[in-house]
Amino acid sequence: MPFKFELDEPVLPISEEVLRDEIPDITAAQQQMEAESLWAVRYWNNAYPAYRWHQLLMQASRNHKGHKNGGRVAILHLAVYDATVEVWEHKQAHFRKAAYHYDQRVKKLGAEPEYSSSLCEWSAAAGAAHQVIGYYFPEQQAMLDSHLIAFKSARLATGLVFPSDIEKGLEIGRNIAQQYIEYAKTDRTDRRWEGQVPQADSLWSGNPSPWDPMKRQWKPLTLKQADQFRPGPPPTDWTADMEELRQFNAAHQSSTIAWKWKSEPVWDLLVERKILEYDLNPLAAAFANAVFHSARFDAIIAAWDGKYHYWGIRPFQYDPSFKPILIDTPNFPGYPAGHTTVAGSIARVLSFLFPGDKALFKTLAKECSESRFEGGVHFRTDNEVGLEVGDQVGRQVIKAFTSKGN
Repeated sequence: MPFKFELDEPVLPISEEVLRDEIPDITAAQQQMEAESLWAVRYWNNAYPAYRWHQLLMQASRNHKGHKNGGRVAILHLAVYDATVEVWEHKQAHFRKAAYHYDQRVKKLGAEPEYSSSLCEWSAAAGAAHQVIGYYFPEQQAMLDSHLIAFKSARLATGLVFPSDIEKGLEIGRNIAQQYIEYAKTDRTDRRWEGQVPQADSLWSGNPSPWDPMKRQWKPLTLKQADQFRPGPPPTDWTADMEELRQFNAAHQSSTIAWKWKSEPVWDLLVERKILEYDLNPLAAAFANAVFHSARFDAIIAAWDGKYHYWGIRPFQYDPSFKPILIDTPNFPGYPAGHTTVAGSIARVLSFLFPGDKALFKTLAKECSESRFEGGVHFRTDNEVGLEVGDQVGRQVIKAFTSKGN
């Protein structure tokens, strides 16, 4: 079932007569691809449908100057998922052999799936992603258009689908994406903060960006409300936590895991690897990404709700003589820790998606938590509470995706 949106009108199957008339378009595409490079076929048609488009979103984010909307990744993968569900329902109702079976002139240049070739799930993902990325980064539309053209050529050249399958898949993806774009316009991820930092020696002090405090006001994807899992207040006395940090710093000049979790996209690379390791079909891959990125999005809301409700002080502020191993402490309150809230949520949903690797995910979440302590940017209490909050968020995300009607 889709997470949020579906199309009102059913997709009718295309007659075999019409399909056979499209054979010359496939053979022409294959001849052109063979004359240029078959690597394009592999580039666009291996892995899973959203794989390259996720990379393009990351590229567009890097290219963009200025603020980047915090909802962009979750919206992309939710749109891809709902579009894939729409296509999958059609495939289950209408089985059709791959295009190359219809004419011996058509070569098989891609891996034939075990499921129906009617409609194109790769095109549905492309149509959704192309629209969503263009919405968030309209100045890069020309780049996105060129990639979509390349995708369509490479997809047609596989010999697995017909041109009409591609066009209908793109249409489905675009229609679902437009519904998500309308939703995104009201998800509050574009709001700027106009509040005041409370003045108290026991609280965090600083000048946060105009976007950061507003994360607690983002519209949740699965949470009932931002403060659904708000933890109790932080300690009024950080003496023991501070002393533990001082002792660690006295015995360590650096921390490998602190720099690892600060600089590497550990969780993103891991979910990609697991989808490929388990060879998930396109629907299962889209589901995994939708769950994963929703878990991150809602964990951010939950963590930032606590941060800007309690305004928890950071170690270097509690003790101005303390020098964190990571040097630069993030410019927002500390309690609960954002890294570990996200880690707790992601570890929970990854354990649901890939139960055989549950121990790995649990270990990584604990390592992430420890890394923020060793880096000196959080008290241990910040991290441990964050893990607990994140785990609750992850459970809520799983419940939302597995219950009827979401």
